[in-house]
Amino acid sequence: MKKLTLVMAIAATGAMAGCVNKTAYESNPVKIQTEKGAVICQLYMRDRVQWDESIAVPSGMTKAEGDAYCVQEGHRQYQQAHNRVVAGSS
Repeated sequence: MKKLTLVMAIAATGAMAGCVNKTAYESNPVKIQTEKGAVICQLYMRDRVQWDESIAVPSGMTKAEGDAYCVQEGHRQYQQAHNRVVAGSS
């Protein structure tokens, strides 16, 4: 019975995770320059950089490479905001 309850809890969690509407957390698209050209990123909440993704990449760049740049930009913006908060509280 415990195994069934655990399986049902995991299934319910997975189903609910699929229901998250990421558009409510979108920023305006962000353009970043790379050595291969401009990447347009869709960033989300600053603490959800794993959602950040490229929506346009230059020719010669894969979507995965673009996504990596966007996650990196999300981390940079998070750090910048965090540093402002820390500096303002001292």
